[in-house]
Amino acid sequence: MWAGVYIIVASLLWSTIGVATLLSNDVVIMLITRSLIIAAVGLVVFRSKSKASVLSGMMLGLLFVSYVASIILTGVGPAAYLLYTAPLWSSIIALRYGERMNRRVLSGIALVLISVFLMGLESLVNRTINFYGLLVGLLTGFIYGSYISTVRYFSSKGLDREVSWGAMPYVLLVVLPLTLYYSSRLNLQNAGESVIAGSYLAVFCTLIPYRLFAKGAKHLRASTASVIASVEPVFASVWDYVIFGRIPTELLLLAYVLMTFALFLVSSEK
Repeated sequence: MWAGVYIIVASLLWSTIGVATLLSNDVVIMLITRSLIIAAVGLVVFRSKSKASVLSGMMLGLLFVSYVASIILTGVGPAAYLLYTAPLWSSIIALRYGERMNRRVLSGIALVLISVFLMGLESLVNRTINFYGLLVGLLTGFIYGSYISTVRYFSSKGLDREVSWGAMPYVLLVVLPLTLYYSSRLNLQNAGESVIAGSYLAVFCTLIPYRLFAKGAKHLRASTASVIASVEPVFASVWDYVIFGRIPTELLLLAYVLMTFALFLVSSEK
């Protein structure tokens, strides 16, 4: 079976993050719940003190926090597309590990970046993004790209369990200090909804998909894996339409078509 299938399934699960977030009354409670659950499961399933686990876990914690900050500053839509500048960053970082990009991968990256530009144009026209939100969103994309490259590097050395299950406990090293800063602002009213949302994110948007991503990345280039993962906004648009009845504009539809084409382009790579 083509290894990219694992990443496609992971992207399908990740695409539900926005839906779960909308059900949460307090993103800090949601984030803490998510981190505590994955840390506990990680300690039970696979304990690791390796460099691969520590580094991957801390990068994942940074991604969780920065992505939530990006959503708060820019909204779910802009935060999602800014996240998908990741193929550019992961491909550049992967050069350090000796990877080389062929024309198919370069074309796929170009299509993703064009898609991101179209989404950005859509947001600018509607004035849904600000300067600080743009910076945080781009930072989130860089962190995600760095995470992808790191996972790919260690997974290729047979450490895919270390960078998936083994990394989960170390997420707390980043998440707890940053979120406790906002502990005085917690909204404890109807906190149950935030706990439920965090629990869902822990299982279906973290434990399962990140394990699948590590399995897929073990057999693919970092740039290829990141381009395939960029199909997530396409899935998210389906949820947006089915659940919330939101119909994407022509620009967004074009961006989704380009991202889907990028997926098929890199999936045919030998």
